[in-house]
Amino acid sequence: MRSALRFFFRFWLVNTAIAAGLIAVNLHAYQWSGQFTANLYVPLAILGQAFALSTLVCLLAAPLLLLPKPLRIATFGLLAGTGQFMLLLNSQVFSVYRFHIDAFFIKMFFTEFTGLGVGWRTVALGVLALVICLGAAIFLALWAHNAKTKLPAKRALAFVFVATLSGQALHAWGYAHNMRNIVSLTHVIPWYVPLTATTDMERWGLINPEWVEDSSNIDISLASSMNYPLAPLECTASNEQPNIIFITLESWRFDQYSPEITPNLFSIGEASLAFNNHLSGGAGTSPGMFSLFFGAPYLYWDGAFSLRPALFQATDLLGYNHHIIVNQNMVDNKRQQAFFKGIDPIQNMPESPLYQGDINTLTKLNQAIDASPSEPFFSYIMLGSSHFPYYTPPNYNKPFLPAEMLAITNAKADTDPVPHLNQYANSAHFLDGLIGQLKTNLEQRGLWENTILVVTGDHGEEFNDQGQNYWGHGSNFSRYQVGVPLVIHWPGKQGQVNYRTSHEDIAATIITEAMGCNNDFAELSTGYSLFDDQPRTVIASSYVNKAIIMDNTVNELYPGFVKTYDLNNINNPASSPAGLLTEVQRIQSHFR
Repeated sequence: MRSALRFFFRFWLVNTAIAAGLIAVNLHAYQWSGQFTANLYVPLAILGQAFALSTLVCLLAAPLLLLPKPLRIATFGLLAGTGQFMLLLNSQVFSVYRFHIDAFFIKMFFTEFTGLGVGWRTVALGVLALVICLGAAIFLALWAHNAKTKLPAKRALAFVFVATLSGQALHAWGYAHNMRNIVSLTHVIPWYVPLTATTDMERWGLINPEWVEDSSNIDISLASSMNYPLAPLECTASNEQPNIIFITLESWRFDQYSPEITPNLFSIGEASLAFNNHLSGGAGTSPGMFSLFFGAPYLYWDGAFSLRPALFQATDLLGYNHHIIVNQNMVDNKRQQAFFKGIDPIQNMPESPLYQGDINTLTKLNQAIDASPSEPFFSYIMLGSSHFPYYTPPNYNKPFLPAEMLAITNAKADTDPVPHLNQYANSAHFLDGLIGQLKTNLEQRGLWENTILVVTGDHGEEFNDQGQNYWGHGSNFSRYQVGVPLVIHWPGKQGQVNYRTSHEDIAATIITEAMGCNNDFAELSTGYSLFDDQPRTVIASSYVNKAIIMDNTVNELYPGFVKTYDLNNINNPASSPAGLLTEVQRIQSHFR
């Protein structure tokens, strides 16, 4: 048994070293910087992920130590060789598609082989590579068992374990300090899940504000793995530059836009533009906002820390004032840094009670507009009362009864959704009244006919609508959680749009068609113009996984398998449409 354990630790160490070398192949997609901490993090992260993957293989193989020597060597070699082949194959896939092999890729390999863009010759070479990897791994297993050279495997593995912890700690520290050249490595390393602990580090006093500021000034070309926008903005100011207001209502789902629930917004949509088949880029706030401001899916999040949304690059070039009024904590979750870098917000924390904070946003916006009445402005307002438990002011004349606020943690399969759905509608009705006041205020100032108002939701909200005990958001990608209204007041434009649109379309449409910037749409977004009926494929994210939505089919990616269902009803199975993998490649490589 002593000999078997010596073989086990040697094999573990050698397999880790080989895995690290195969992972490092992907570094061609990482832009190095001269920063010491970032350059230190790269080998620590690669070594740490190699150690994690090798540990998984060795733990799976550990019971095989009881086998006779020949079988032990063969089975360890076969397991390790298969893992090494997957890393080798992944590096080739990543070089072409800019994403790592996952359950979706494996499914599409067997169901849409031609969509991979490979032929049988490539498959044959792959089989040959597999045979070589298996043979090499068996040889290494044999060496690890018979080698007479003393190899301090246990001490070396202890060192690698410490390096793994150090790499994770360095990522948490770098993430908290907005060090994009650390964070942007994540997409390069296959199946890597690095540690973040910003809130805890702030509580422990481990965040240095000066380092955060220094990170904000780093050269973008040395820090980003997202090539965005694809060309510099070309914008020329005019005397008729429109004011622009973006408003997101927390958790506002597609069927909460109606004459009864949101009469003011419905009137605006009827008079101008309403998009009735619209999807957010996420089932959570950060993914939804990312797709709204960057015009790209949340999968680019790690690479965007050094960048500003093209929308704000354009407003800067055109001399806009900025009014960022968010009744939500935008600091701890990194949204202030991600979306509004370089802009001092009027408000980026919640005011209590929440409904009063929403009311106060209007007062603050009016004051900001009145301070510079002759200058164009861009305003972003986020209203939070429609987030669970769904707020309305005391004594509010609720149109929908019975109504009861919802504690998500107490919701069960047999919970009656009606009173909670009614309260949700009441909160939307309350916020709709605030938007009605905003319209009146703009009209009184003579600004309404020179203002583009965009109102949408960051994501949807579910009330066990599909009988699967889903409540709230972030738990699936059906229309209840990613379908949101989109209403736009755009002077001179009118229409009811029923083809698919998405959050990725909005900012670039405003930049190219309202602000007069002379850029191709594709330089700014992975989507299409809101006025283009081109079929959309949306890669939507929650905080834990993602889904690829094409036509009315959702391909939700879990570790090891893909769940495919109908966008309108999670209970209805669906088949992946043809051409899906090609669209995924287009989107995921667009800004790489």
